[in-house]
Amino acid sequence: MLFLITGASGSGKTSCLGPLRDLHPEIAWHDFDELGVPSNPDKKWRHLRTELWVNTAVQYQKDDRDTGICGNVILGEVLASPSAPQLDRVATCLLDCYDVTRIDRLRKRGLHGDTQDMLCWAAWQRMHAADPQWRQDVIKEDGAPQMQWDRWDKWERGDPRWHVSPIDTTELSIEGVAAEVSAWIEKERSKHP
Repeated sequence: MLFLITGASGSGKTSCLGPLRDLHPEIAWHDFDELGVPSNPDKKWRHLRTELWVNTAVQYQKDDRDTGICGNVILGEVLASPSAPQLDRVATCLLDCYDVTRIDRLRKRGLHGDTQDMLCWAAWQRMHAADPQWRQDVIKEDGAPQMQWDRWDKWERGDPRWHVSPIDTTELSIEGVAAEVSAWIEKERSKHP
């Protein structure tokens, strides 16, 4: 199974990766950006990197090992990746927090990203998690040509194939975020023993 832990910057994805590795050492954990990020990443780069991680998960799957990807990994892009049909199962959770909390976290870390654009990206991710029809252009236009959007782009809100579990990290410590994600992992595993 491929576990996607997504969310906009400041939601706790990267910070909870260490505790998740401790809680679930049986999962092959990766940070979406661990191989580096170009100075001006675009959609094509994100699509190609997504395909790399999907293919990595397919390789782990051959060894009966689950994969976890934390980062700016978008469900619609994963499902459209060329290697996606080889995955047994994909489970997605969206880490999210209040906008003020997000900005405070980003400022505290001293990272760029405490911008209105980041808040808009977080809002888009919330809608994408709930409704596959929402502003598909945001991920489709000017993307990598090998993406196969027709696998899901006609799905409507409420389609059981499109399920993203939100986790509000606003009031949680990093350990609390990891505990919530761990509980979600166990719940997803129990659906397909």
